[in-house]
Amino acid sequence: MQIKSLIEAGENHRKQKAFAPAVEVFHQALELEPNNLTAIKGLADAYRGLRDYQGCIDTWDRFLLFKPRDVSTIVRLGDAYKRLGNRERAILRYTEALRLSPTNRYALMGLGDLYYREQNHTEALKYWVPLVQIDPRLVNIQTMVGNIFRKQLRFDLAVKHFEAALREVPDNSYAVFGMADALRGLGEFERALPYWRTMLEIDPENQQVMTRAGDCFLRISRLSEAEVLFKRALAIRFDRNAMLGLARIYRKQGAMEEALQCYRDILALSPEDTRTVLQFAEALAEASGNPAAVTFLKEQMALRPGIKELENALERLK
Repeated sequence: MQIKSLIEAGENHRKQKAFAPAVEVFHQALELEPNNLTAIKGLADAYRGLRDYQGCIDTWDRFLLFKPRDVSTIVRLGDAYKRLGNRERAILRYTEALRLSPTNRYALMGLGDLYYREQNHTEALKYWVPLVQIDPRLVNIQTMVGNIFRKQLRFDLAVKHFEAALREVPDNSYAVFGMADALRGLGEFERALPYWRTMLEIDPENQQVMTRAGDCFLRISRLSEAEVLFKRALAIRFDRNAMLGLARIYRKQGAMEEALQCYRDILALSPEDTRTVLQFAEALAEASGNPAAVTFLKEQMALRPGIKELENALERLK
């Protein structure tokens, strides 16, 4: 009866998050019965509560001597090794768990997280894509998978994962932003706009949202709405993309001097911005004819010889 009472006391301490007393009581139980698996497991969990991950490892290794195929314990060992920064042993333990249970969501999550933190996104996808197929309700994982695909410019796949996340949590800001930007990447500007509007409601001072939403309005020739957003973005602080967007609006409206001034403002801060130089040359050609643009590009090439984009632009204007 004494060992049963000690284990119950240890569990009560652990449930109350009194982890240090729990460790002490479980040790007392194990002095009486060294191979008591309930006490061993309770001790490991108490060490985990204390964030004593080496204590966790030592105790779970002891547990595995009796139950070497216990998948949940193997996964927890992987977690502990990951916490200690021992990636090789973490990978070994997670992989061992998946050999025993190929659909174990915690092993899949652990391996995906390990590779994601290392920015090895391709490897992370190997584990997270099967994970969200097993449990589509994992909103954070769905969103991170969507973001990986979005950064890889695989926008159609990104949309699927953002859609899954938004089915669970419709106002998840990361999924809303990702969905808007992935649709923008697909060229589905009209579909993207409701998501950009939602983002502006969630985060009304987000300059990046303003410029990307403005770009979508611009792409479908809703110029006044685009202009409002670009100017709102610029009211926060200077933004190259908002200024480039404004310049495009002015060019569409035939307001060439205003467009040229936008380019001048960017080049005053970033004189070697090749994209802006090229657009300025195009606008000069529209406003004053090709010779003016040719002169400008030759001046730029004298300052920065060997820039292939400038050479190509000059050839097109000759």
